Amino acid sequence: MKKAIVFFFILNLTNSCIAQRVFVFGKVYDTEFPAIPLQQVMVVNQQSQIGIFGNSDNTFQVQIDKNDTLIISALGYARKKVCLKDSSTLGEIHIRIGLYRLSYDLSEITVRRQRELRQISEDIKKLGYNKRDHKLTNVDAWESPITALYQTFSKREQNKRALAQMINNDNRRAVLKDLLYLYNLTELIRMQESEYNDFIDYLNLNDQQMQAMSDYALAVFIRDRYLIYMNHKR
Repeated sequence: MKKAIVFFFILNLTNSCIAQRVFVFGKVYDTEFPAIPLQQVMVVNQQSQIGIFGNSDNTFQVQIDKNDTLIISALGYARKKVCLKDSSTLGEIHIRIGLYRLSYDLSEITVRRQRELRQISEDIKKLGYNKRDHKLTNVDAWESPITALYQTFSKREQNKRALAQMINNDNRRAVLKDLLYLYNLTELIRMQESEYNDFIDYLNLNDQQMQAMSDYALAVFIRDRYLIYMNHKR
């Protein structure tokens, strides 16, 4: 009899834990112009600190605990917190979240281009420097030893390769600055533009690392390093 009671208690506890999980289907919109598309919709679970990017139609789907709080943000909009613990006991909830546009009253502003995550991702794919692309020809040292030695030791050829590498490094830094600017707008990080160069040096990311990560993985990586970086600064 006692075993049956214990089993019944564990079963109820398990069912209770399962019932605490809920699927959330959301739609984010502009409170003033509900029909317009939003850029870079991001949904972050405040408790777990796990987030996702929304779909192109401003919708998202996520599974959370009933007591979790979601932080909803989009490019150029004030973020909003949504708590669902007082919602229905159903395992599926459909919600609409209206965001208000950010407005600033500034005497002087610095205009910076706003680029979509897709555009930045395409630039990341283009990063890379190959020494073979900056040689006169792909020569064989045995077949043409003079040309091979010239390409190896010539100051002119070395300078050409060094210049190409510097250009690629500058391109990588520019892409990372665009990415940090975007993360600032969505409040994934909070950093002054004057700090970007120092933080990029701290990240020490190379082309291969950036290209191997998905947009979400790169965002999580940079955010984690940002928290460590800011903690060290304090």
